[in-house]
Amino acid sequence: MSPFGLALVLALLPLFQLPTSRWQPTLPKNADVANQPLAISKTKAVLLVHGLYLQILRPEKAGRPETQDWQKPRAPLIKELSPDFDVYTFAYAQTMPVDAVSLSLGLRAEVARLKKAGYKEIILIGHSAGGIVSRQFIERFPDTGVTKVIQVATPNDGSEYATIKLGIPKLQLPYLQSLAPESRQREIARPRKLPADIDFCCVVCKGGNRQSDTIVSFSSQWPEELQNQGVPAVLVPSYHNEAMRADAPVKAIGELAREKLARWTREEVEQGRKVLFEAQTSKGIFGLGLIK
Repeated sequence: MSPFGLALVLALLPLFQLPTSRWQPTLPKNADVANQPLAISKTKAVLLVHGLYLQILRPEKAGRPETQDWQKPRAPLIKELSPDFDVYTFAYAQTMPVDAVSLSLGLRAEVARLKKAGYKEIILIGHSAGGIVSRQFIERFPDTGVTKVIQVATPNDGSEYATIKLGIPKLQLPYLQSLAPESRQREIARPRKLPADIDFCCVVCKGGNRQSDTIVSFSSQWPEELQNQGVPAVLVPSYHNEAMRADAPVKAIGELAREKLARWTREEVEQGRKVLFEAQTSKGIFGLGLIK
């Protein structure tokens, strides 16, 4: 989509209702019923935001909200978070550029509903493109009550895989193309900064011996413009599609959700760069201690 086309979509978005839904997978009953009343049992809430899910076999499903398997009741991440948080999942149609999702009335309504419920902390955890949605939400609406954002394997600078068109459902092309390097870097160039009072962290996933998770590079998961804002990063062994299921990232996400996340000093950022871009270890977590 051209820059003008994207700008037009974003300008007109408030006139339309992007299909979205919210679930509460920790409920013992009716966990698969969307938008049921909140069942409040904790003082802190987590909202899980998914990324791209290609609907190759049933393209029409891209037009309605679909939760992913790691957002389901028995998923490892749900079990990791549920002792300390009321866990909610957010899903949305994937027929528009990713930049439109954070502007959707649905996401704003869900966060407002959590704030009205009285939660002391509201944490957005976004996987892949969901991390972009979460980041843009606090940049655009910093006073909604969100207290922390955790990005996991997020293509902040884009991914070359998003330039592939062959075999991609036509309905999802605008969403996929908005994750390409050209689109993401154009968005990053806008003069937006993270709110200083909202905790923020990047979970960087490493697949094998590569400086990527096979889909998103290290430099996209923890880009220079976030480094310059002192955003801490955590390195875990995981491929992109396992980042919300595998033991190491799930454990790291749980720790990050529970801990206070201060911005890094220049010295800490430089040390993080050395670990991430120079070290050849395939395991580890920096900034919060070492996981063997």
